[in-house]
Amino acid sequence: METAKRGRLQAYNVKIIETPWTKEVWIYDAPILYRTGKASGLESAKKQSTYDSLKRKQLHYKQMRWVIARYVDCNFDHRTKFMTLTFKANITDVTYTNTKFNKFIKRLNYFIYKHKWQKLKYIATWEKQKRGAIHYHIIFFDFPYIRKPELECLWGHGFIHVNRIDVDSRENRGRYVSKYFVKDLELKEHKQKAFFKSQNLKHPLEQRLVLNGEGIEALESENVMFSKVYKRETYISVMFRADDDEPDVFKDTSVRYLKIKK
Repeated sequence: METAKRGRLQAYNVKIIETPWTKEVWIYDAPILYRTGKASGLESAKKQSTYDSLKRKQLHYKQMRWVIARYVDCNFDHRTKFMTLTFKANITDVTYTNTKFNKFIKRLNYFIYKHKWQKLKYIATWEKQKRGAIHYHIIFFDFPYIRKPELECLWGHGFIHVNRIDVDSRENRGRYVSKYFVKDLELKEHKQKAFFKSQNLKHPLEQRLVLNGEGIEALESENVMFSKVYKRETYISVMFRADDDEPDVFKDTSVRYLKIKK
């Protein structure tokens, strides 16, 4: 019964995230242990939430840029557009502006596809200007040409700026675009979503593997563009140890990161 509650214990020493143009590899000197199942995930989340929540929040925002970059790499095409939505009025209420943003997406989707089923492919974030006014940055994939007056009519709250994303290097497109999405991200309100995406995007391929020396050497022999070794504070939960009376601990371990051009 206890096993059913906690899920099956699994481990990996290599994590790989692939997009069409790059492969990112993390090689851990100490295996990463985890348990499958929703119950164990909730237990781990509760334990983790008691440890330096601010530090985890900052790390989340720091990693968000690379998450966005991977989505861009997986979905980029010749009709990808970068759009900025602004409000004429000095509106600072994010709850209000998020409602207007969501309604715009629905109107735009219907305008292009003539039905309510969501077909637009996008990533979006909101940002505050110095005067406090909110505006939105959006990347649309496979987006047709629409005249600016028509877009501003659909938006109905201010101005729209549309640009093509012109980056020669395929492996740098995501990194170039994502910088617009993480500006001052850590300053945004805790209770408001900072990042939106449609559900129909292509996802990066993520693998968690147990590799021996030969398998790791094979990865290291590929076209490595960048590598780095850093320390990682690993959370060792009580559910990974035989004695439930032992306290949860954190320990520093080494990680090698490789970025490989495919």
